[in-house]
Amino acid sequence: MSAVVRRGRRDDAQFLAEVMLSASRAHLCRGVWDLIIGADDSGCLNYLAMLALTEPRSLCHHESFWVAEIDGGPAAALCTFDTRAGGWATVASAMSNVERELVWTEAELAASRERVSPVWACFLPEIGADWSIENVGTLPEYRGRGLASVLIDRALKEGKECGCKLAQITTFVGNDTAQSVYKRAGFRFSDEKRCGEMTSLLGATGFVRFTREL
Repeated sequence: MSAVVRRGRRDDAQFLAEVMLSASRAHLCRGVWDLIIGADDSGCLNYLAMLALTEPRSLCHHESFWVAEIDGGPAAALCTFDTRAGGWATVASAMSNVERELVWTEAELAASRERVSPVWACFLPEIGADWSIENVGTLPEYRGRGLASVLIDRALKEGKECGCKLAQITTFVGNDTAQSVYKRAGFRFSDEKRCGEMTSLLGATGFVRFTREL
């Protein structure tokens, strides 16, 4: 059965949490959210489900996602955002609201910042891309059906409709499966940044970015 693509909804929160956690790990055992949250899978998923529902509307909010359904159930998703409209700063505000609701102590907040600081230092610099695709993920049982490609096509159309000119998508160095999907969608290698501490923390040498004109 072909996929039906729709906007994310409030009742997708738990599914989107799974997508965000899986996308952050990619081909690794742990990802950025593991470092930020510092909990087991259940704790990470609870945090991310809350983030998908929390204001301000960030790239992690359910309304920022496109969802591919198979047989009436969510199977894959990704989020999009205009980098000129807040981007990661808006995510930080939403995260602070989630952490406040979870009653994180100052010690927990400090530990989170310490765990993830080497990753922020390895983030790629801005290059003028005004449209970004993030959190690309497919449930294991639906992989190999081209759902990510279908969602990326929709995301690119949305960026063009918004008047954006250059799309970017980022993943870990070494995530060859994802990179192949992005290249088939017309993305080309732009740049990468490697950091020694990333290797010891997560097992990845750094981040790689691909871009495509809209």
